[in-house]
Amino acid sequence: MTADYLRTALSVRLALAADAAEIARIHVNAWQVAYRSIFPAEFLASLSVPRRQALWSELIARGMPRVMLAQRNDVTLGWIAWGASRDYDKNRTDAEIEAVYIDPPHWRQGAGRMLIEEAVNAAASEGYRQVTLWALEENARGLRFYKALGFTLDGVFRTERVGGCEVCETRLRMHI
Repeated sequence: MTADYLRTALSVRLALAADAAEIARIHVNAWQVAYRSIFPAEFLASLSVPRRQALWSELIARGMPRVMLAQRNDVTLGWIAWGASRDYDKNRTDAEIEAVYIDPPHWRQGAGRMLIEEAVNAAASEGYRQVTLWALEENARGLRFYKALGFTLDGVFRTERVGGCEVCETRLRMHI
């Protein structure tokens, strides 16, 4: 009963330029908590809300990727950014979840699931047949979450240099 109540109390809406500061705050907070065992503390402490705010202001104004917020009683719990796949091996029927972050105090309250379901439904309504996303291989919590929603590993990996570390990302996909 509680989970149903929490889910129905959530709402999703498209982000506005005025939301960029809150999106940036959640982006930085989520990185600092979720990736503390992956990236050096100095790197995570150096993440800048003002720089992320400038980035998200620009992206929201451009309209790509699409950015949606999950809220409860006007409190933003998290956000998702999605659009057409940016991967060279994908085609016009492939969408991509570029990022999804929930403010750590609101983890496991249904916001992430709701945002992904909304993005997948929106992508399907626009004619996309598959949704992909990239996750750090070391992010066991995130991988479990995505798999529980029906995403599967597709066998594609990439290596990135982030925060002075070399990390491996794995791609997951869901047919819609």
